[in-house]
Amino acid sequence: MKKIGLAIAVFVLIFVIYYMTLGSKQITKEIKQEVNKELVELKQSGFGIKEQNLSENKQHIVIIFNDTNKITQYLNKQSKEKVKSSDIEVLKGMEIGMDIAYMPSAKYAVAMDIYPLKLPNSFYQVSMKEDDKAIVKKLEEIIKERLFVTHININKLLSHFDGYVKDIDKEFIDNGKKVHLISKGLKFEGDIKNEKIESISHKLEILSIQVPNELDINISGLTSNIESDDNIYDNISYNIKSINMDSKVEQPFSLSIKNIEGSSKDKINNNLISSTSRLKITSIDLNESGKESKLETINISSAINNINKKALEKLEQITSQDDNSSIEQIVPIFKEIAKEDISIDIPDISVGKITNEGNTFNGFKIKALAKLDKNFDWKKVDSDPLELVNIIDAKINIEASDELIDTLSNNPQAMIMMMVIQPIDKNGTKYYNIEFKNGSLKINGKPFM
Repeated sequence: MKKIGLAIAVFVLIFVIYYMTLGSKQITKEIKQEVNKELVELKQSGFGIKEQNLSENKQHIVIIFNDTNKITQYLNKQSKEKVKSSDIEVLKGMEIGMDIAYMPSAKYAVAMDIYPLKLPNSFYQVSMKEDDKAIVKKLEEIIKERLFVTHININKLLSHFDGYVKDIDKEFIDNGKKVHLISKGLKFEGDIKNEKIESISHKLEILSIQVPNELDINISGLTSNIESDDNIYDNISYNIKSINMDSKVEQPFSLSIKNIEGSSKDKINNNLISSTSRLKITSIDLNESGKESKLETINISSAINNINKKALEKLEQITSQDDNSSIEQIVPIFKEIAKEDISIDIPDISVGKITNEGNTFNGFKIKALAKLDKNFDWKKVDSDPLELVNIIDAKINIEASDELIDTLSNNPQAMIMMMVIQPIDKNGTKYYNIEFKNGSLKINGKPFM
């Protein structure tokens, strides 16, 4: 037994020595090969690459946005969210620095710092105004100070990562005014599967921008989580403890939003995308020129079902390549979309309580459902593109308290509309049942106009 124990101890000792020397070098070599493979792909995809080996385990890389058309194609292959070439063109000439450390600890295979090195060419225009030149100069100073640095660690299995954005507590002068920027506790972590990010979560303690005697913006307690797989585009959830804004210039106002909670989920089934979203807010307080108003218990939820994925991608491709897409290009795509049982369901848009100028009363609730008419006569669109509106069948139900309607009626335009549209009055609540079908609009069962 002692010999067996001694053999195990010797084996463990040999393994540790191997790991700390030869094993570590082997892992470093393998990871470097993976990094170099990615760099080659970036070069082929329109990025310029500059490399500098600082030591056996450290490397400095500069990534340059060169061929923006190739970069756009590359990004659209990598991401589910498509980008326009015009958006990437704005970034041409920008340089990003990366400091990579291989095997920085027993836990991590790679650690890297990422930071901007040079502004895009679009920031340097011949006809720049003096104010714009001052902003560019300030940004150059911020880049030189390496104020914005993201640190990322990746584990040895290349299956998990974590990191943070360096805390910022910086005062600088902008147009003679002192600006104080604070960003604290921005951390993230996530999982990697098949060389793609499967999930990522974020935490932010506080983000604050202060201009003394003018502006104060404060966001605190933000958390978010994003998950993705082959059948789910994105499963997103987020919470924000508070958003506060205080402006003291021209028309002073203060805004306070408490406890924002939201989620969204996009799923794919047989090439059909379905999406759901939900948003809850405890309260929104607004004080404007001494007038206070408040909304409490805000809810917004919606669902979009059975959107043809390929047709949607065609539509995105056309609109991304040409901002002036014609009706002739779009109608065939809408025909594909309308073949499915597509629907837009809004089960709840509501505000529980409303406070206005010291008076508190019940709010409102809206429900809506819209579908596309699968039997729509597409020949009508050939003679009149506006006929495309009539493909929609929709129902909207609105409930509003008498006090809210009375408050809205103080607005002349709203009062005229309320005189034209007569509600159903029941137990202190006004009801509006709106239906749009075959180009005909009815309100509470009666044709409108």
